[in-house]
Amino acid sequence: MMTAIKEKEFRFQGLDLKTEIRLGFALLPILVVVLLGLFYLLNVFLPVNPLQVPRGLIIPAILGISILSMYWLAKLVRDKTWTVRVNAERLLIRFRKQEFDIPLESIREINNMGSADFRYLTFYTKTGLSVRMRVGIGAMTPFSRKEDLQTVDEMMSCLKPYIDKHFNKKDLRNKIHQNLFPHYGVYLVKTEPLTYKWLEKRTPGQVMLIFLGAGVIILVLLLQVLFYYIDHKS
Repeated sequence: MMTAIKEKEFRFQGLDLKTEIRLGFALLPILVVVLLGLFYLLNVFLPVNPLQVPRGLIIPAILGISILSMYWLAKLVRDKTWTVRVNAERLLIRFRKQEFDIPLESIREINNMGSADFRYLTFYTKTGLSVRMRVGIGAMTPFSRKEDLQTVDEMMSCLKPYIDKHFNKKDLRNKIHQNLFPHYGVYLVKTEPLTYKWLEKRTPGQVMLIFLGAGVIILVLLLQVLFYYIDHKS
């Protein structure tokens, strides 16, 4: 018996994973250049010795520059349109020059993660194909509009009859809120055993510590490079 899914096309603005990673790497040289430029201006035009600037002020400056730079970089990305046609048998997905024809029966896992401000939606197939959609309106995910988030949620609602019939939803320990947005979670096809990845078994506090620790390590490494430059300039 065919699952009742109404055929419909959805369009929304976002990125794929590769583009998001490229923006993240592009952010690092921008941070270094802007910070060094600020120190140079302080040294040349103001009676302020850059070496005397409290290092505690550098961290807010890095965060502010990161947010503004990510917003600017996201605006430079020209084509951010995802087109997804849903019918009772398949997903037809197009992003830039990429096209994916995914039979619904070939999908083994669906990840719909994120927060109120962004959606990380990924489809994994039994053949190893993965389509990763990134839609967000947060400070560090300024790829889309609020309407795009609503469109993604509407698309998942369209797929819900099929998901409810053929997939099991994982009970994630790492989520803080039970209902972040409609159809939040990880769905695994019923023909496969319901297993959990290492991060999915962690508690919300453990996940926050992991990501906070990773962020601190990256920030410390960046500051060490900056302080090395400052100390050697003196």
